[in-house]
Amino acid sequence: ATLPPVGDLVQGLRSLDEGFIPPVLDESLLDKRMVVDSRTSFAAAKELLQKEGIFAGVSSGAVLHAAQRVAQQMDEGKIVVLLPDGGWKYLSMPLDQGL
Repeated sequence: ATLPPVGDLVQGLRSLDEGFIPPVLDESLLDKRMVVDSRTSFAAAKELLQKEGIFAGVSSGAVLHAAQRVAQQMDEGKIVVLLPDGGWKYLSMPLDQGL
């Protein structure tokens, strides 16, 4: 699971450590929790747009960053990443805001 640090606001993500557990989440199925702050999430979303042309949102940036960290630790294998939001919600906010 990718989550923000307690008290950090990443649009679309909430910290499980703050007590919010989505009803569809079975925590016993999680391999690990990866904390990604809002600044890093924005940077990853911006990189995804610039390098791949994919206009994804901030929570997608968080998930992408977590997947990149996992990939660095792997010798071989595949990673599947689901990008949970589109960038259209952020049209009024530049992706480099706060960087």
